[in-house]
Amino acid sequence: MPSTAAVTELLRRPAVVEAVAELGVATLGVEDVLKALRHFGAVRIEVAHDAFACVLEVPGEDPECAYGATVLHAALACWAAALEGTRLYCDRGLAGLERFLTPVDEPQDDAV
Repeated sequence: MPSTAAVTELLRRPAVVEAVAELGVATLGVEDVLKALRHFGAVRIEVAHDAFACVLEVPGEDPECAYGATVLHAALACWAAALEGTRLYCDRGLAGLERFLTPVDEPQDDAV
């Protein structure tokens, strides 16, 4: 279960700060985070042992699951994981695209 310090650190992650700014909200509520998560896929909140679990199911991917002392903490942790996963996925895609677009020096046949 994340501590208050862990949640504060989570809220300072650049991806989360950008995502909050993109939502255009002055305060961040559970509904805001769940709405943002629904853009990725189906979301559900489960009650775990003395905690809440936020489960994000993106089609074709393993479910993302995060826990927290409150629904908001769990949703924020899940949202941060989804944003970081998306960033890593995009970085891998861009690296692959760069490799594809980089010309390969083909051996020259000097025998003419």
